[in-house]
Amino acid sequence: MENGRYKLLIVDDDQQVRELLKLTLERAEDFECSVTVVPDAMSALDILEVDSDYDLIISDHRMSEMTGVELLSKVRQTYPDIKRVLITAYSELDLARAAINEAMVHNYIEKPWNQKELRATILHLLRSGSEENSEDIRLEEGNAYLLEEQKPNETFKISLERMKDIGEGLLITRLHRNKLKQKYDFDEEKIDYRWLTKMSGRGNIDPVDLELTADLIIRYYEQGGKTVLIEGVDALLRDNSFKRFVGFMDNLVDVVGMSEGVLVMNLDPRIVSEKELAVMERKMNTFKL
Repeated sequence: MENGRYKLLIVDDDQQVRELLKLTLERAEDFECSVTVVPDAMSALDILEVDSDYDLIISDHRMSEMTGVELLSKVRQTYPDIKRVLITAYSELDLARAAINEAMVHNYIEKPWNQKELRATILHLLRSGSEENSEDIRLEEGNAYLLEEQKPNETFKISLERMKDIGEGLLITRLHRNKLKQKYDFDEEKIDYRWLTKMSGRGNIDPVDLELTADLIIRYYEQGGKTVLIEGVDALLRDNSFKRFVGFMDNLVDVVGMSEGVLVMNLDPRIVSEKELAVMERKMNTFKL
């Protein structure tokens, strides 16, 4: 970022596409950006060698000399903090999905794109993963949030404050009820508390039972519930495959998107690989605390 403006680099061998992307992003109302456009991968690498202070790079895939996937792989190796987006045609969606693994692409843009959706995608990527003051985070209805924090102190404060304000909530956590009451402002009369544990007991949830957990959350939203906090993603990942967990996450993100509720998950980013973290960050509004 430079002078409060995000710095973006666009790489495409089609001049019309380059200029259209530049115009689309510079006209965004939700963020200000400075956009540099280049016609090929080597020009992009030359620019980054001189000035690597870019927030995001967008590259077409089909280019001469070096493909977009190859370019973004090199960017990832040398400039890992720069967010990476691939432009691809509908017929190349399988390639785009593979690029998520090969080049750790954060997202892909499908041709032809919708300008509003394009700006929203770029805005989400620019804001995700950045260090945030918890006081600046606003939980908006119909959204899912991934709060990256080694210890969930701020996650609890943010979520429990919202639950207190609206007078209800569903809390799924590894923290025992007694410790929760000792550490936080926890109103057990208004909040539906569920202990995430292997121990049997009324209201307890076994981390391996993702179906039961999903059903509980979906019923909560269907009955008009507004806020769900899942603190204990590491326990869910420990007892389930990553693929199974992602299916669980996708289901909940879709459900909350059709509701007036909010979903919050806390994650210690050290427990997952860079690849797995990138997958999770693409699916939710992400903040590092």
